[in-house]
Amino acid sequence: MNSILIFGTFIILTSCNLTERKNTQLTAKDSITSQIDTAFSENSSIGNSSFSDTYDSLARAYVDTSTLQGKRSWLMNRFLIENGLSSPDYDTLFDLTYDGFKDYVIGYYGKSGTGIKNKVKVYLFNPKKQYYFLDEQLSDLPNPTFYIKQKKITGFYIGNGGGGGGRLEWINNKWTSTKEFDVDKEGDSTKWKISYPLKKKKEVIVRPFQMIPPEEVLETGIKW
Repeated sequence: MNSILIFGTFIILTSCNLTERKNTQLTAKDSITSQIDTAFSENSSIGNSSFSDTYDSLARAYVDTSTLQGKRSWLMNRFLIENGLSSPDYDTLFDLTYDGFKDYVIGYYGKSGTGIKNKVKVYLFNPKKQYYFLDEQLSDLPNPTFYIKQKKITGFYIGNGGGGGGRLEWINNKWTSTKEFDVDKEGDSTKWKISYPLKKKKEVIVRPFQMIPPEEVLETGIKW
């Protein structure tokens, strides 16, 4: 992974526990490209004093935001500050609005809940004003899988007792819900209730309960 310097900033990151993570498929073929150096410094102490000093230094750090790289560096700094200096799983660029300009995605793992907790922060790029802005709709998706070429995104969260999820598709220049589901744990007779908002259609599939939806309920690219 190529390291790119965060302007005017030396970052010390706490280590992450990756044992419970499940890989989120970004696209069928696109690879993850790191935009920011989030490597842990082995020579640095992680005591309370060091953590506080690093946090304060990061909060005060100057970042040159006159470039797109600088704007992404600033966003990464904000992410680290808001998440207690915990390193993200990845950050990458791809076009989520099909306008020819790449948007910025930071992937990380959530802390609370009993199910798989892959999460993202999605910053769309505004080419007219030359800045990134947080897209709350996409950033709210749990365990997202981005199918860029197919112009669809799926997401879900299922805990020990149940959950739900759905599919978004790029229709008329916006992400639109085309499939939704919910499920409650009921043993082997568990019913997966599916609805199609645009078609005003509903169906029920009986499958054993599991914490990743079966393929016929929702395509996810995530393996159990």
